[in-house]
Amino acid sequence: MSGVDTLILELASKQDTFTLKEAYQSCLVSSDEEKTKIRKRLSVLVGSGKLVRKGSGTYALSDMPVFHPQVSDEVKELYKSLKKEYPFTKICISEGPWISPLLHHLASNQTIYVEVEKDASEFVFDFLRSLRVMAFYKPNEDMIYRYINLDERNIFVKNLVSEAPLQKVDDIPVSTLEKMLVDIYCDPDFSYLQGSEYVRIVDNAMTIFSINKTKLLRYAKRRGVKEELEIIYNEL
Repeated sequence: MSGVDTLILELASKQDTFTLKEAYQSCLVSSDEEKTKIRKRLSVLVGSGKLVRKGSGTYALSDMPVFHPQVSDEVKELYKSLKKEYPFTKICISEGPWISPLLHHLASNQTIYVEVEKDASEFVFDFLRSLRVMAFYKPNEDMIYRYINLDERNIFVKNLVSEAPLQKVDDIPVSTLEKMLVDIYCDPDFSYLQGSEYVRIVDNAMTIFSINKTKLLRYAKRRGVKEELEIIYNEL
C-alpha cells in the first residue's frame, strides 16, 4: 500500500466521513497534478472496497464485510479426492447455496460447481462419473431447463478461466464474490438468474458485501463483458 493510501485511510479512520478537500490537506498536496493523483488513489480505494462514496466528493471507510462462504463437509471431501487424483491441476469449487442470500426470489440451488483448467476438465468429469455421482459437463440452458433439478445435489464441471479471482477457505480454492457475479452474468447454466434478476442480485450484493470493483471488472474483461457490467454497476 502506498504512503498516500495510508494517509487517506488514517484520515478515514478518524472521522465518520471526509471530503476531497480534507484528503488534499491530509496528504499535503496543492498542485493540480498532485490533486489528480489523490483522486486516482481514492478511486482505487473505492474500487478495492476499502472506502465507499457517501456523496459527491465525500468518502468513508467501508463497514461492509467481505464475502467469505462456508464450505460444506461434502465439498471438502470432494476437493480432497480431486487433488489426490489430479495433484497438479488448478481447481476451484463453489456451492449453489452461496448464491441464495443475493436472490430477490427464493430459488433453491444445491449444485456444486467444479471448475478446472480446460485441458483437464473432461478427465475430471469422467473421474466424477466413475464415482457414480450426478455430474454434468458444461451444461447449457436447455439442459438446465429439461434435465437438471437444481433442488438436488448435482456437480457441474466447467472450464476455469485463467487468472480468475479466487480465495481460499479452509485451504480450498473457491470463488470470490467478484468472480461469482461475473460468472452468473456470463454462464449459460446461470441463465435463470440473468436479465432483470441479475440486476437485483448485483443490488443485493452491493448492499450486503464489500465488492472490489477493480477486481470484478478485470475478470469481466477477461470474459469479454467489461463494458456491459460497467454500465450495470455504475447505474447502481
